[in-house]
Amino acid sequence: MKPKSLVALLFAVLVVGALSYSAWRFVAERETLSCRACSRPVHEHSRTVALVDGKRRFYCCPACALSERHQSGKPVDVIELTDYLSGRKLEPAGAFVVRNSDVNPCLQHQPAVFADKQPMYSQFDRCSPSILAFASKTAAEDFSRQHGGQVLRFSDLASEYQR
Repeated sequence: MKPKSLVALLFAVLVVGALSYSAWRFVAERETLSCRACSRPVHEHSRTVALVDGKRRFYCCPACALSERHQSGKPVDVIELTDYLSGRKLEPAGAFVVRNSDVNPCLQHQPAVFADKQPMYSQFDRCSPSILAFASKTAAEDFSRQHGGQVLRFSDLASEYQR
């Protein structure tokens, strides 16, 4: 093989490799930016990571991750939560949650309307009631006093969804 042909072949292999890597990164990043269950943006302060079929999946909130089991019929193991107040990663075993507060970062703020401009009311939203994670029971209780909702251990809440 001539040196020019070898250089051209090497260049082509590098270009194909770079394009393949770029496409893979684009898809991987896109998966982490939108919720696997509802396709809404993954929020920085309620991001939830779960194992589904042995693969890491990203969810906008714990409610989506927990309801995924009912929707898909597949086991969902939540492996990481995000503290609503600080944005830090939390281990699910030690986390507390506030369920059904008046804060729900997932809900759309612009109301959907029918063609006749009348409001369209939602009958089901997998992100409701809201579930927000906290690093400590004290933080969850403080939040609950201001915004309502029920304080629970995440493990207790998750077991409710397993039934």
